[in-house]
Amino acid sequence: MKDIRAVPTAVVAGACVAQLIDNITYTISFACLPHLFEDMKLASESKIGLVAAMFGVGGVLTSSLSGFISDRLKSRKLPLVVGSVGYAVCGCVLFFSHKLWHLMLYRLLNGMASGLVYPISTAAVGDVYPHKLLGLQMAMLNMFNNAGYMIGPIVGGVVYDHAGVRGVSTVIMVIGSLLSLILGFGIKEPLLIHDNLMEQAEVASELSSEKEKTITEEIEIVESKDIPLWKLVLKWRVLLASIITLSLGTLNSSLDNMLGIHVKDTFKVTSSKAGLLYVLNGGVSILLSMPTGSAVDWIIGRHGEIARGYIQIIGLLLTSGAVFTIGMSDSFATILGVEAWLAASNLLVNIPVMSSFGDFVNSLRLNSMAQCYGIFNSFWSLSSTFAPPIATWLYTRIGFRSTVCGLLSGLCILCACLILGETIWQIRKRI
Repeated sequence: MKDIRAVPTAVVAGACVAQLIDNITYTISFACLPHLFEDMKLASESKIGLVAAMFGVGGVLTSSLSGFISDRLKSRKLPLVVGSVGYAVCGCVLFFSHKLWHLMLYRLLNGMASGLVYPISTAAVGDVYPHKLLGLQMAMLNMFNNAGYMIGPIVGGVVYDHAGVRGVSTVIMVIGSLLSLILGFGIKEPLLIHDNLMEQAEVASELSSEKEKTITEEIEIVESKDIPLWKLVLKWRVLLASIITLSLGTLNSSLDNMLGIHVKDTFKVTSSKAGLLYVLNGGVSILLSMPTGSAVDWIIGRHGEIARGYIQIIGLLLTSGAVFTIGMSDSFATILGVEAWLAASNLLVNIPVMSSFGDFVNSLRLNSMAQCYGIFNSFWSLSSTFAPPIATWLYTRIGFRSTVCGLLSGLCILCACLILGETIWQIRKRI
């Protein structure tokens, strides 16, 4: 009887749970952090951005190494289990926090754990689907990721209102411990599953023509090679996707940190009510992730890689419009409604970008899946490092409207122009 833990769907299920918990631990403090600062009488609101930035610092530290180490050790489970335990550790730090540097350490450890779990769980899914476009699989991960984005802030707000910071930290410790058990005992090593799938494909190829065998042998030569990390970053498809990831991460990190402060200061909403912003955003993303992923795979499969750029351009223009509207909104209800628009347009950018890393590795049969998604998470974490303190500083200096309507909306337009330029260059190269 086949071990159910060794089928690709089991790995996908484990990765989905991992990203659900990863985003819960990331967002659980969004709604309550401004109130936590106020209750602890720690510092001004501008320091909230500094605490938030420590998550990005931790993510960059581990993301930049986790992929390289995982590919070299030929193991996905080890970094996943270590990262899961890291969530429990950061929850323990938060439990005893009563100073500013305690909160900074908590977010640093949270980011380091995420830098292990997020890219490696994503790479594990790419490993077990070596012969498919990954849009649908990335959409599934994105769906659970957004479920965490939806659940985390509302749970954090409600638990903090009733049990304080120790209640929030207890939740983090429990779910981190549960994740380590699920990943440690619930799935087989994804790279072993990958090797079995490749062996099955090789056996099938032996039944085909001599010409097909020759092509397979040539592919195997490419597959056995490893690209150095610096060369991988400079591959144009990887570099462009990384730039878009950095920009999208900057946008979302800035909004995540400013919106909680803005609605508290301007509309006097409670922490649990502020969590509704993230519930709506996550709910729309959950509903639309799978249809969007299927559509992205179908369009790229039918029209080629160049269609990926057109999808991203449309998504960025729609995102820019949503961000501008949020900046101009004069009521909490309006912002709440536009969050649905923002969530839908974000999917049109995020899913093609996420799948482009894995599709690139699988198309060339490289042993660099974890490194590619380590690059992806490094750029996202980098944006989480510098964006929150800059955004909160700008919020206190020039206000919410100028920051959002001018800088963040303009960033989306700039990225759309960059992709358009690259698409035109690809078209001209074909002529």
